[in-house]
Amino acid sequence: MEKRLNQSGTLDHNSPTQFVTYLHHTVKSIRGFVKTMVQQMRFSGWDVETAADAIQPGVLYHKRDHACFAFEHFVCKVMFEAFHLPYFSAESSSCKSRETFFERFAELRSVKAREYIASRPKSRFSRFCRGKYLQLVHPKMEIAFFGHSHVRNQVSAGEFPETSFCGAFLEMAKRVWLLHCLAFSFDPEASIFRVSEGCRFSEVYMKSVSEECLSESEPRVAFTVVPGFRIGKTSIQCEVYLSRSKSTPDSG
Repeated sequence: MEKRLNQSGTLDHNSPTQFVTYLHHTVKSIRGFVKTMVQQMRFSGWDVETAADAIQPGVLYHKRDHACFAFEHFVCKVMFEAFHLPYFSAESSSCKSRETFFERFAELRSVKAREYIASRPKSRFSRFCRGKYLQLVHPKMEIAFFGHSHVRNQVSAGEFPETSFCGAFLEMAKRVWLLHCLAFSFDPEASIFRVSEGCRFSEVYMKSVSEECLSESEPRVAFTVVPGFRIGKTSIQCEVYLSRSKSTPDSG
């Protein structure tokens, strides 16, 4: 799929290849935001491992730095919540024109998120960014990061400060929104899926976020990191973290 895209150099409307490409962009932006967030946590004196355990209690990681996948899981859970609803809202259930969604995708694709929000503060995308930020960044986290809640107040008022943290968030939010618009430009729309804890690993629907996790004889899912998608008969694997048995040594 990706090879055909690279050889042709084009992106077609309603192409699963295009969706896969933008999913890769989206995941890259999510990992960029998580990296920024974890760096901010360490700088603020947080115990990152304890915070990860609060998100996914009792997971035995193959390496200590794999705790970052718990944060990726949390961020994806928040950002993709209600992805299956038009514009992430039950109130928009009647707005299902495939052409409209692709137009929204094309409109935002080449515009900076901050500029779009400033020019259209009441747009669906602007409301999406505000809502997801306030849901994702807990007030206590923000105070620990910045020493105040001014950023939260600004976001609530419709303005995102020009900080690296907000910049990483907006890049991620834009990518998720673009992916959402693409998903709803298909007929039927692309659907999202996750797998449950304890499921047996299957390469058909899943891929492991780490090679070390595949060393187990019968690997089981600890948690879904990045959701998977279905476009017609095409399945795009979800990314999972596989649990480590208690007898497997921690490689540190």
